[in-house]
Parts: sequence; structure tokens; C-alpha cells
Amino acid sequence: MKKCLVLAGFITIICSSCSGPTKAGKEARVNAHRRMDIVNADLAAQQAKQQFEVGQLDAAEKTIDAAIARFNENGSYYLLRGRILLEQHQLDASYAAFQQAVTYSPELSEPHYFLGVLHQRWAEDNKALKEYILAMELDSSHPQYLLAAAESYVALGKQNEAIKLLQNASQEFQHQPTVASLMGHIHLSQGNHEEATRWLEDSRMLGNDHIGISTTIASAQFHAKKYGDCLITLARLEDQTGELSTVFQRMRGKCLASTGRVIQGRDICLRITRETPDDVGAWKDLGYIAWDMGDYERLGRCGTKITHLDANAIEGQLFQGIAAVHSGNMEVMQDILSKLKSDNDTIGIHVLLENALKSAKLRTETVNTPNMPSNSAEGSVDQQTAKLAIVGTDSNETP
Repeated sequence: MKKCLVLAGFITIICSSCSGPTKAGKEARVNAHRRMDIVNADLAAQQAKQQFEVGQLDAAEKTIDAAIARFNENGSYYLLRGRILLEQHQLDASYAAFQQAVTYSPELSEPHYFLGVLHQRWAEDNKALKEYILAMELDSSHPQYLLAAAESYVALGKQNEAIKLLQNASQEFQHQPTVASLMGHIHLSQGNHEEATRWLEDSRMLGNDHIGISTTIASAQFHAKKYGDCLITLARLEDQTGELSTVFQRMRGKCLASTGRVIQGRDICLRITRETPDDVGAWKDLGYIAWDMGDYERLGRCGTKITHLDANAIEGQLFQGIAAVHSGNMEVMQDILSKLKSDNDTIGIHVLLENALKSAKLRTETVNTPNMPSNSAEGSVDQQTAKLAIVGTDSNETP
């Protein structure tokens, strides 16, 4: 009897084991497979990243696709896929991948940044700005998010908002030369040359010392009338390039003239006009220096040359007119005035020269009338007034 009971129990155990795994066992097995898939997917994603970093884009795309096939709920995989596709110029597919990255991993900041990059490529600056701001909100430690957002503000014509954004973050990124450089360029675009100079110098001191920053600093210093500082920057630029371009040689000449070294400045301009006789800007520079020196004969020649090279250049008529006033050649002066009278764009120069002509006549009458008081200052025409009278013209033509 006992033997029968033991045999029955043994048969029961065997039968129960043959009935298949329990529900808990099935779930454990599924979870084990899932964990294995995740591990293998992570390994594939790491391999894809390595391939991407060495430029093996096709191989990286296949590897990351294999990772996604094993586990399709990791946003970082889609982020990498989007970057690979972006490098392959598959913009629409890349955009879709970044959107999937946001869906599966909304805590990631990078997908928003790259969505912004794509919107910017498509000239959708408002949408780009929105994505950059989202990226900054998720992770404020990346200066490229800040720079991208500021550049979007600039693209939208909102320079003040860009400045405010950069200023608010200036403490956190105070040692980032690119942030200081962008701030300088924004101020430069607004005509705030002194402020631009300060930020650009900060950028250079933080290590952003290259030819591009030197040229920009020199231009900002020149327009801020910091001619001595500009000469120092031009010397540094010459060391960097080996030789200054004609534009910056002209700038050096004007800086020298503006710091009391008029002869040196004139000699530089003379050399440039000989080497490049068709350079209208060089003739303008030489003319202004001749005017400063009271060399009205050379001033008149510069005016004639400028008119020959560019009939629309206002300095041509201006220089000839001022030279005519000082030489007493009223016929030339009257001829110039008649040419300028019908041109609305040169009305400022017309009035200026007309006043100079009247003053010259007054001086002549004063000389011929013993008891009439003389006021020679009325007959002078200073350069600053003349430059302000040139409507829509930058008489310095400096970058």
C-alpha cells in the first residue's frame, strides 16, 4: 500500500512538471530576454557612436538601426541616429529622429538643440529660438545653447534681447571667449564701438586670439576713435599675417594722421595710391590728410582723381570745391555748386560749399574795405562738418 502511495506521488510530480512553466516563470523569462536585448542594444549604440566619431557614417547608421531594432524606447539612440543622418544631409529623416528622441527621453536637452539647428537651416528662426530655449531650460551648462539662442535673437532683429540673454548668463560663462566675442559683434552691429571693443578685447584675452578677432578689434577701435589702441592692434595683426592688406594699411595711415603723425600717414596713403591708382578709398584718405595739412593743391588733385574714378563719389566734388575756395577760383566753385544743386543726395555738401563760397567773398570784401571787421573762421570748412554733410556716405570706408 505504501509503495502505491509513493508511486502515485511520484507520478503527480512528474505530471505537474510536464504541464509547462508558470505565469511568473514566463514573465521572468521575458524580462531576462528584455534585459539581454537592452544590454546588446547599449553595446551596439556604443559601437555606433565610435563609428560616428571616426566618420564611418554608413556603418554607424546600420549599427544604430540594429540597436533600435533590439530596443526602440531609448531616446539617446534616436539622438545618435539623428546626428548621423544630419551629417549625411538627410535633414527630414534627421528631424524625425530628433523628434523621436524627445518622445522617448524628454529629459534630454540635445535633441531640442539639434531641432533648433535644423529650423535655423530652414530659416525658421522663431522655431529655432524656441528649441534653443527649451534646451537651455533642460541644461543651462552648455554655452552652445546660449550662443545659438542669442544668434537666433539677432537673426530676428532682436539684438537687445540677445544682449540681455548674454548678460544674464555672463557670470556663468564669464570665461567663455565665444560668448564675449558674440557680445562684441552684436554691439558692433549696433554701432556701439566702444562697448564692442571692450567685449572683443575680453574675448582675445580669454584665448580667442586669431586673425579674425584682430581685424574686428582694429575696426571697432578705429570707429571708436581709439587710434592709438588701433595702431597696437594693427601691429599685432601684421605679426599674425606677415603683411597688412591694403584696407588695413589705409587704416594705419589714418590712425597715424589722427594721432599727430600726419606726414607718416600721408606717406602711407601716397604709396597706396601709387601702388593701386584705381583705389578710390585711398584717394579719399589722401585727400582728407591733405585737407588736414592745408595742402589744398593736393586736395584738388585728389578730388579730380576721385571724380574720374567714381563720378558718384561726393568727395570728388567736395575736395575740388574746398580747393577752389582756398585758391580763389570762384568759377570752378560756381560750376561745382551748379552740378550739386539738383542732386538731393548731395544737398548737405551743396549748402556747405555755398556757405564757404559766401565766406570767401566776405573775406575778399573785408580785405578791400579797411573798416570792416574780419571773421576768417567763417571761411573755414572743417572735415568733421563736411563728413556729417555727406548723406549716406562713410568717408572713411573702413571695415
